[in-house]
Amino acid sequence: MCLPWLGLAHVGSPDIFYDGEVGSYAARITIRMPTVVPGRAEISVRVQGTQPENVFFSPLFSRTAVTNAPPPDLGVLIQGETNLYSGELWLMSVGSYTIEVKLAGPLGTGKVQIPVSSVPLSQLPMPRFLGTILVVLGLVLFFGGVLIVAAAARESGLAPGLKVGKLERRNGRIAAGITTAILLLGLVGGRRWWNADEAKFRTQLRGGAWPDMTAAVRMEGTQPILRLTLGETAFGPNYSLPLIPDHGKLLHLFLIREGVQDGFAHLHPVRTGGKNFEVPLPPLPAGRYKVLCDLTMEGSVLSSTATNSVEVPTLPIQSLTKTGVKPDPDDSWAVYSGIPVPKNPRGELKFKLTDGTVVEWKTRQPVRVRQDAGLNFEIRDASGQPVSLVPYMGMLCHAAIMRSDGSVFSHLHPAGNFSMAAQSFFDKKAQRETSATVGANTPIIDHSETDHGSGHAHHGPRVSSISLPYEFPVEGNYRIWIQFKVADQVQTAVFDTEVTD
Repeated sequence: MCLPWLGLAHVGSPDIFYDGEVGSYAARITIRMPTVVPGRAEISVRVQGTQPENVFFSPLFSRTAVTNAPPPDLGVLIQGETNLYSGELWLMSVGSYTIEVKLAGPLGTGKVQIPVSSVPLSQLPMPRFLGTILVVLGLVLFFGGVLIVAAAARESGLAPGLKVGKLERRNGRIAAGITTAILLLGLVGGRRWWNADEAKFRTQLRGGAWPDMTAAVRMEGTQPILRLTLGETAFGPNYSLPLIPDHGKLLHLFLIREGVQDGFAHLHPVRTGGKNFEVPLPPLPAGRYKVLCDLTMEGSVLSSTATNSVEVPTLPIQSLTKTGVKPDPDDSWAVYSGIPVPKNPRGELKFKLTDGTVVEWKTRQPVRVRQDAGLNFEIRDASGQPVSLVPYMGMLCHAAIMRSDGSVFSHLHPAGNFSMAAQSFFDKKAQRETSATVGANTPIIDHSETDHGSGHAHHGPRVSSISLPYEFPVEGNYRIWIQFKVADQVQTAVFDTEVTD
């Protein structure tokens, strides 16, 4: 068993990115998520090619009917720009939302649903001066209320011109005492309500790993099996974790060797009952590994990344034996011990695989915080010819990004870093609740089986380039793993980069 490694869904990288078609418009959309709830999400849309006449944004909560959604807000064209629109939306509740972006103009109307997880990442402190002001006002209201009631009980029954006597003073004191007791009880009850509400809020904070996950390696013969238990604390021991598949898998598990980061695996554990999942470990070098597990909850449609760490034992490759736990055919891994890793902005950004395939990162140097990371890659075979990429779990590429200290992790696709399973849920929800097809501009798609390719449509027989929308959230040193499939072989290239302010 291991101590949990603190993290979050797309650990330390809460912003959401989309790159693709919105009807007949090509657009790149960035959603900057609030760190508190309620909070305002900031949305920007950069449209390529023909410009729309209007851009609209609207939020839809997973537990709210489509017909009860608020009216859309109009996006504003940024001054000095010709194709960049922005807007803000309030996210009022904790849970899963979809941000609907709608473009209308000469090419018709198109819209896209981009799912986001609305969870508080922090609790904002009350400024001292504001707390002092509220305390003073509260005391004024408290004692003012007592005095008003006492004066009313003492003098309201007197005829004009009569003086207050002993009976009236006694009535005033009795009324003041009763009022004080009632107000004190109200303050005690209010404090208890406040504490209970704050405790509930703290349970919703996602500043740590969620849900909780334990990771342990057991041996079946000479084959190491990684066993995961998810949500034992969050949901209780007898609760079966309800998940929906993303790209046809309930879990997407990443193993990254701590420190040198020269061992990497992208695996797909299989449920063995309730909250327990298992997966055979590939022949990775021994050591301690960060475990990052992407999942989407069925009821809330919240997407998250559970985290932990685990010790992988030393085993000769030839000692591995077949077990009752079968590996997923889409499992992949790579080892980079002793292999130089190209680093931006130093040196040539080309990674050469063992079969001679070359992956070139065509970045715009330098890479800066909260700017387009320029994750554009070209893949060529040993003879220098463009390769023909084929779908790997419904996408032309999967990528993982991690900061050197592990404080940032993100799982990317060419279409963006949102959950395809959540997007499919909202698409089907819209179709079901409106009792009609959404239309040609927003088809209902089974994202687990469809080839999403890259952010924009590719119609040619040979696709060898990859583009991923992303912005690094903080400065630091990062490693990027790029996974793609040629013929029936999954390849993994790796790059390092330094991100500056």
